Amino acid sequence: MVETNLPVLFLRDTVILPYNELRIEVSSELEKRIINISEKNHDGHILFINIPNIAEDKPNVRKLPKIGILGKIKTKLALPNGVIRLVIVGIDRVEVINYLENDDDTYEAFAIPTKEYDFNELEAIALKRILLKDLNDYIELSPNVSNNVLGRISGISSISRLTDIIAFEMPFEYTTKVNYVELSNPMNRIKTLIQDLNREMETVKLENSIDEHLKERLDEEQKNYILKEKIKLIKEEINEIDIKDNDILKLNKKINDGDYPEYIQNRINEELNRYELTSPSSPEMGVIRNYLDWLASLPWNKYTKDNKDIADIRKKLDSTHFGLESVKDRIVEYIAVSKIKKKNKSPILCLIGPPGVGKTTMAKSIANALNKKFVKISVGGVHDEGEIVGHRKTYIGSNPGRIIQGLKRVGVNNPVFLIDEIDKLTKDYKGDPASALLDVLDKEQNSSFVDNYIEEEFDLSNVLFILTGNDEDKIPDALKDRLEIINLSSYTINEKEDIAKNYLIPKLSDYYSIKINLTNKDIKEIITHYTRESGVRQLERSLDKIFRRILIDGGNPNKIDVVSYLGDYKYRFLKNEKDSYVGVINALGYTPYGGCIQKTTALSYPGKGEIHLTGMLGDVIKESVYVAISYIKGNSEIMDIDSSLFDNKDFHIHFEGADTLKDGPSAGLAILTGLISLLKNKEIDTTVSMTGEITLRGKVLPVGGIKEKILAAINNNVKTIYVPIDNKEDVRELPIELLKGIKVKYINNYLELYNDLF
Repeated sequence: MVETNLPVLFLRDTVILPYNELRIEVSSELEKRIINISEKNHDGHILFINIPNIAEDKPNVRKLPKIGILGKIKTKLALPNGVIRLVIVGIDRVEVINYLENDDDTYEAFAIPTKEYDFNELEAIALKRILLKDLNDYIELSPNVSNNVLGRISGISSISRLTDIIAFEMPFEYTTKVNYVELSNPMNRIKTLIQDLNREMETVKLENSIDEHLKERLDEEQKNYILKEKIKLIKEEINEIDIKDNDILKLNKKINDGDYPEYIQNRINEELNRYELTSPSSPEMGVIRNYLDWLASLPWNKYTKDNKDIADIRKKLDSTHFGLESVKDRIVEYIAVSKIKKKNKSPILCLIGPPGVGKTTMAKSIANALNKKFVKISVGGVHDEGEIVGHRKTYIGSNPGRIIQGLKRVGVNNPVFLIDEIDKLTKDYKGDPASALLDVLDKEQNSSFVDNYIEEEFDLSNVLFILTGNDEDKIPDALKDRLEIINLSSYTINEKEDIAKNYLIPKLSDYYSIKINLTNKDIKEIITHYTRESGVRQLERSLDKIFRRILIDGGNPNKIDVVSYLGDYKYRFLKNEKDSYVGVINALGYTPYGGCIQKTTALSYPGKGEIHLTGMLGDVIKESVYVAISYIKGNSEIMDIDSSLFDNKDFHIHFEGADTLKDGPSAGLAILTGLISLLKNKEIDTTVSMTGEITLRGKVLPVGGIKEKILAAINNNVKTIYVPIDNKEDVRELPIELLKGIKVKYINNYLELYNDLF
């Protein structure tokens, strides 16, 4: 340490010594100012001074000690109630030359290193041996000091460091510990510590003697307990038994009927003995009883036998869901491997896709096909990790987390466990639930999952976890790494027609006991004019309304007028505008709810070359605008554009639908085309649309959500779509009938699109 001025923080009820860490809480504005000064000007270093009179609000500078502890802020946490929680590290003792009181009531001190002391090495070794022997004797005597202190001092030869660690760990009184701050000579410190340690041992011996005397009295109470037990047996013989005794009999019967691992059986027996010995008036009574009930109710060794008939599994999955082949194939693979390998770890599947495509119902169907029980929890909006891994049973009203609760509810240890809305987890000062889920979903760890309330290992490796969400990007990376992500895309119109005919209408017919005749034309009319969705929820609600109206009004089920049952059209098939304008381009976007047409508008007016962006845009899409402008400037001669326009005009680029956040690089192609359309004063037909990321070299990079984007283009009467050539395989995976009547053009460099349109 060098000589320097340091901010001073006064300690009143606690002591920090070098080589130790201390947690403190700061609440006053004055103390917060000191912390800010330390972080801003002194790299987190603070001088900690224990004031002589702890009752003084404003200490007398002349009476402040000349020795203090130089410390540093290790961690800082601001709590919602305004308190700041710090973990500080003691670095060294320093000598204070003088104190300075500032105008804002803070204190500074000019501090220098304490002087070094010479001492006899042989004497130091002897004192060290005495200290360590006394410390071992004290630990054997006292339950208040953990063996952890022995681990901390293991291998330490310096008596200065050794004495500071031991003195800090000892349960000495405050005034005794303050004395160690002043003892800068390590030889004086070790001698004082030996004396204090021996004095403490004498105190502990006296306490133990008192405890022995109390134990003798307790033995008398034990005798009374045995007599009470005899009385209880007599009561049982004559059918006179109290509520607690009756409860214990019921617990014993429940435990005897259960099937538990040996370590759980031992824990149950221990807790049952505690329960029997606890007085009915004790507050511990309810805690032990509730804990016993949880231990006895969990399915430690209960499981269902899986259906391993692959043909039957496939048939059941196909009977409930159209498509979703990737999910079905993965389940079939899992069963095929489990028939060969006796111990096959269950996969951790994560189904990602827009609402209504069948993620949740597919999980139920998987449970039914595999002959497994099904349990579901939703973690959307959960911000307390205790919701996942439980709370310690010492808390009032504590219970296990949702994982253990779900297993108790389902009654077996190998169900299909659905964790819904995984992308909507949140975190705050109460913890990070996503991190808590790591132990649950990690196949290398979940065989020994420990809930905070249960405190015993529970094997989750037999559970088939299925997670669902709408947006893969919002799942934390550490959690995503443990999942098998399966992306489910939006349904096409043809797929929705098949789902309606083969799944929804037959299901509703069975429910209402009515057979109706809806033609393919009727179904398509409902899909295109009464729904606007990626899945089929609105479609099912519309069909359900038709069934209800027929049942109530007695209409003709063989001849159905869709408009008379559902009212005027909610959506028009041709949402896209027919008229084209200079600088206006149809960009193709993707949302968690499917694809969409995004109108991108560019406008210029006299100015100084400023760029204005509106439409609730994210950082990535803003960068795409600047890339497009730079590309035009760099290629102005090729495109016959006057680059000086960017110096004497301002440009305003707007994305319509300003109430929705837009981000991502896929609008780059449309932004560039819109600007060129504006600069060359040429309209682009509204039947043309595009998607792709643009680079400064004019390279067109691939983007995601191709199926949803093409689907949106078709629904909006787009006839020509420009897509990156690297997305060619994505387009080939689409059904052939979907691409009828639409032209997909692949581009590798922007000049290919430029030559085509301009």
